[in-house]
Amino acid sequence: MTRTPRMRPQFELPVGDRGRLVLLRLGERLDDPHAVLNGQVRGDFAFVRLPEERRSLLSPHLELEIRESRAGTVLHGRFSPRPNVWTGFMGLFIALGMLGFIGLMYGFAQLMLDRPIWMMWSAPVSLALIAFIYGAAFIGQGLSNDEMYELRAFVEDTVREVCGNPDLV
Repeated sequence: MTRTPRMRPQFELPVGDRGRLVLLRLGERLDDPHAVLNGQVRGDFAFVRLPEERRSLLSPHLELEIRESRAGTVLHGRFSPRPNVWTGFMGLFIALGMLGFIGLMYGFAQLMLDRPIWMMWSAPVSLALIAFIYGAAFIGQGLSNDEMYELRAFVEDTVREVCGNPDLV
């Protein structure tokens, strides 16, 4: 059974009391000159991504964090677009929202003056474009599914190596 797509999918891996050791080992693997992925580890945080030559506009970025939860210490991972792509999406959402709002206000002003209110169409058009861009993010997520799997498998292998947990899903 496949999971429904989610915006910025996330997962948690139990690491017991070895959270810092997992991140240290992850850092060692990422620093290896023959590493297939790259990234950085800083304190309780890390990120993993594809090397520059394999990256595309749709390539995911995996952010990792050691967290305390009810089940103990976990390695929390969240997939997202690269930060510059994410910023671009947010910029588009804000710009389209503002244009729709401005058009709606201008249309109301025209309505008060008994003038044509064609600018009011900018609000539903903006909402439709925002919905289209939001949907495009899910399409991009589906197209980069193999890359997401590769990033998660790299992290799970590191957790298995440090924690000795063969039951990771």
